[in-house]
Amino acid sequence: MKKGVIFNIERYAVHDGPGIRTIVFLSGCRLRCLWCANPEGQELKPQLTFFSDKCTGCLKCLSLCPNKAIKQINGKIIMDWNRCTRCLKCVEVCPNEARKNLTKLMTSKEVLEEVIKDIPFYRRSNGGVTLSGGDPLIQVDFASEILRLCQEKKIHTAIETSGFADWDYFAKVIKYTNFIFFDIKHMDSKKHKYGTGVSNKKILENLRRVSNLGKTIIIRITIIPNFNDSEKNIEDTAKFIKNLRNIIKVELLPYHKLGVIKYERIGKTYLLKDVDPPRSNDLIKLKNIIESYNMKCEIL
Repeated sequence: MKKGVIFNIERYAVHDGPGIRTIVFLSGCRLRCLWCANPEGQELKPQLTFFSDKCTGCLKCLSLCPNKAIKQINGKIIMDWNRCTRCLKCVEVCPNEARKNLTKLMTSKEVLEEVIKDIPFYRRSNGGVTLSGGDPLIQVDFASEILRLCQEKKIHTAIETSGFADWDYFAKVIKYTNFIFFDIKHMDSKKHKYGTGVSNKKILENLRRVSNLGKTIIIRITIIPNFNDSEKNIEDTAKFIKNLRNIIKVELLPYHKLGVIKYERIGKTYLLKDVDPPRSNDLIKLKNIIESYNMKCEIL
């Protein structure tokens, strides 16, 4: 059985595929989207998080840290994340769970054992399992084996992906996938690279190829004010996807700040603190543009 790294399993999800879903969040992503709501899932290595509100100042971690990454300043415990090597020794001694490793190494069989606990919900709602992340295309062997095992149990499978991978990797995963949520960040390659760290060339080419394989596809666009919310960008997006096959609808996801606290807890800086969520009237305008190209569109 393949082994892989996950950082969460969410049960009873209803917005990530048909019916009631179990979402398995796989670690690892090649993109670094400025608005990422799951920064704890970007790396494959152990991810230490520090919940400062749970810390009682017992100092057990301070004396144990081999790299002096934990300090006490004016009676307050402070993390020096530049020194931290994620050795996780502090996690072992913390009595209040103020320090946690968010990642977990599991076999595909262990993941399946968690998933099948929810089979009664899948049967009643025509639901199933969705692999998210991060991005399932990073751990392709692990992801494809989970999906294969699910299909052997007659469980509906879906993935959420940025589409950024070599086609051979993509093909391995979608072989056992019934349903694909495919993100489009921006149609302009330079702006895409600014916002995510990578070009969109490979992503759009993969979308063209996967649209010909008979898989059900939903396009998802997270609307980020002053980045991809222009009418021109949305119109360019609609023009690109209108002639592709097997796309049943487009979903607009309003930008939010629910993940901001996560950055502080893992020692990263959130760069979009001054960006507010889009206004509902603006979202409706963008929805109307997509619908003008005879495509179904929803605002989540």
